[in-house]
Amino acid sequence: MKKFADRVLSFGQSTIDSMTALCFEHKSLILAAGTPGFDTPEYLKQLAKKYIDRGHNQYTVNRGSRRLRRAIAEIWSEPVGRQLDPEAEITITCGATEALLAVAMAVVDPGDRVIVLEPFYENFKNIVLLSGGIPDFVPLVPPRWEPDLRALRERAHGAKMIIVNSPHNPTGTVLDEDILAEIARIAVENDLFVLSDETYRGMVFDIEEPSSLASFPGMAERTAVVSSFSKIMTATGWRVGFFIAAPEFTAQIRKVHDFASICAPAPFQDAVAEFLTSEEFPKFFRDLMDDYRKKRDTLTYALKIAGFDFAMPQGAYYVLADFSRIKPEFDDYQMAEFMARDVGVCAVGGRAFFATERGKHYLRFSFARKFDEINEAAEKISAMAGKL
Repeated sequence: MKKFADRVLSFGQSTIDSMTALCFEHKSLILAAGTPGFDTPEYLKQLAKKYIDRGHNQYTVNRGSRRLRRAIAEIWSEPVGRQLDPEAEITITCGATEALLAVAMAVVDPGDRVIVLEPFYENFKNIVLLSGGIPDFVPLVPPRWEPDLRALRERAHGAKMIIVNSPHNPTGTVLDEDILAEIARIAVENDLFVLSDETYRGMVFDIEEPSSLASFPGMAERTAVVSSFSKIMTATGWRVGFFIAAPEFTAQIRKVHDFASICAPAPFQDAVAEFLTSEEFPKFFRDLMDDYRKKRDTLTYALKIAGFDFAMPQGAYYVLADFSRIKPEFDDYQMAEFMARDVGVCAVGGRAFFATERGKHYLRFSFARKFDEINEAAEKISAMAGKL
């Protein structure tokens, strides 16, 4: 039989999927997946039903619902530092996942080197491989998980693109203005394209979020900002995301988007647009973030009692925790199995987010679950001392 394509043979099944299977095997609490463990708001569901009943069930134009693009332009023009043109600079996609791949396919040629900051959301490595590129991993340095700027300057020369993610999955770090400004300078000096994954923009705790990387000098024409409504509206199954890029850049990415999916689901685009511009959304989002803050504090308090080392998440809904003081003899897979089997809490092994062995003493926990689940998980984690 003929060999399958190298681009798909170069990586395996999602580690998060395999960890979720481990959760079910041991009937443990699932803090592994990034999917919210609670439903989409009722008002948003009713809007979707309304648009389905009104017949919004066929393809939209390639760039997506005009109403939604205009809403995005209103909200995102300030963070990206320019008045966005919803016709030429904003495109609706099947979630951020499709947008990420479309950007990579539009930019990366076989053999191109792409800088990926490590740890990373596992899709970043794979979109580079699917595009035929070569991922080049530059470390984020604990405890604050900021880029090693010296390494970044050295590796930027001759690279094609850099992928940046803030607020960050899996660490919860939010890169500050000075770090973003330095990344921007490096990108301009080395003529790099930039893929800025800002899926968790707005989902921050106790800090003022800096502007988008696209807003810094020289960045507008070289940066594609990718985001989504999956997380901020707890509707991950609706697959409504988008990218923002300058017109010339957008034109190339849209070619990939057109042949990959044509458009995101039409009734969901219109429902998201109406919810986003309604009086309901600001209150929903405030309540959502207040809820996440309580869950973060509950979970991190338990992790601290149990002896994990971690940086307090500033954004998103993840904690990347070092367990080496608790079980130094374990690697991340062994610790994940121990947690699922003996503690009753399932997390993701750190090497899902690292290309190197640096990840073998980390677990990632998600607090995007119902509050009673987080409370129960916290109780189990706090009681770990008796199991060690």
